[in-house]
Amino acid sequence: MTRFVFGALFLLGCGAASVRGTSSDAGTQAEVSATQSGATYERPIDLVFKIHFEPQTTLDQYKKRRDDIEAVRAIAEKYGIKLSIHGNGEFWQYAKEQGDEPIVRKWLANGHIVGPHMHAVYEVSNHSWRTATFQQTADEAFVDDLWKQHEKYLTALLPDVKITSATPFDTHDEQFVSRMNSRGYTIVGGGKEEISEQWLGHHPFHPWRVGGTFLEEDLSSKVILVTHYSQFLEQDYHGALGSGAYADQSLAHHKVGFLQIYLNRLYAERTGEPLDKVWSYGFMTHDTKSPADTRAEIEKYIVWVTTNFGQGKKSARGNVILKPSTMQDVYDDFVGWEKEHPNTSSFNVKTPTVTGSQSIDALDESQRKAIYPGPFWGMAELLRADEANVADYVTQIDTFAAAGVSCHEIAVGPRGDTKRTRRFILWKETDGDAVIDMMSLTSSANVVRWNVRDKTSSSVAAIAIAVGGDPVIVDVSGP
Repeated sequence: MTRFVFGALFLLGCGAASVRGTSSDAGTQAEVSATQSGATYERPIDLVFKIHFEPQTTLDQYKKRRDDIEAVRAIAEKYGIKLSIHGNGEFWQYAKEQGDEPIVRKWLANGHIVGPHMHAVYEVSNHSWRTATFQQTADEAFVDDLWKQHEKYLTALLPDVKITSATPFDTHDEQFVSRMNSRGYTIVGGGKEEISEQWLGHHPFHPWRVGGTFLEEDLSSKVILVTHYSQFLEQDYHGALGSGAYADQSLAHHKVGFLQIYLNRLYAERTGEPLDKVWSYGFMTHDTKSPADTRAEIEKYIVWVTTNFGQGKKSARGNVILKPSTMQDVYDDFVGWEKEHPNTSSFNVKTPTVTGSQSIDALDESQRKAIYPGPFWGMAELLRADEANVADYVTQIDTFAAAGVSCHEIAVGPRGDTKRTRRFILWKETDGDAVIDMMSLTSSANVVRWNVRDKTSSSVAAIAIAVGGDPVIVDVSGP
């Protein structure tokens, strides 16, 4: 088994009083003139919207959740977004009994996909499900039977449909890979990779053939993992390792997350390093957590991401930026990529090592840097959100658009603090360098300029900020 763990980049615009020109300022940005190698192909970012149906308990709950998800579907289809819908066994049972097969068939006809979502619940009698004990889930035969119980109701509802994807409850157990292999699944959604938010500061940018625990890769595995973040809007611990990794799924932080994958892809497109990849960004909601106010926030995110990156928009090098996708679409893209790059890892993430009594879920900064796979570890750290701190997208500033410089404001600092640091991320879409004047954004003659590769900083004149090959992160005071 080959073991790897993954890494992060993005596109939009930032502003100030004036543009100073297009000459390089070597004194403030030695690395501004990164390798420029002309047009390089990069695939669009597959945008995945995942839905989970939880255990139902009552018929009234089923109807309410079904209707909420139908409202989510209407929003998604309004903007051309595809859904990957994984449901608990009892949802599919109710759908069959209530004559809702036409609704599910319409999902499929409209380009969405479905699959089972196995929780650690098992059927005792008709519509009576119990939560399995730890001892029960430690019994492989019991878990095998649990999978069968959830699968049978989806199969009964759609006997003619080939189901290729699933989200099992035991994705942190190495046995789930062999179970999926034996049951004919080729795609797994989310779970085992959530610790990456602690390790990398964000989810992986690429799908991969899953190995054992966490972010291990096995090039011989039949199962490809398509990553997605947990419940939209939630800000809490989620996942394995006891209390799990802290996950900030707010609308404001999702925008920051997407900017990072965009900037990594832009770097790859600009330099040809690394090989072209399959890029994937996923977000999700549940049937239990999709009331009208949540749906409104989801729609805001979809509008933002499709307006700025979707709808056929192309990069300066002529590549389509974003593609609404199902998990099956990502799988198909990945298999196509593998044919072009045989026996090659798409992931390239090192497995973290720990010493002494340190736990693997509590890596320090030096360890996180050692495992980070992309060029911009510093950016990932500077835009990281955790239990103590936020990194919230604020706005796009267009003042520097004439110089080809994109700029976005992000608020960073302690949760609950109303006076957070004003942090700006800037970059050029095209080759060449620019020097811009950010004095209109600050009350100080100097600003803090961060190196996005190693998280070092320096004080530079606000009237002469060099922007070139790498993204630039700038902190300002006031006004």
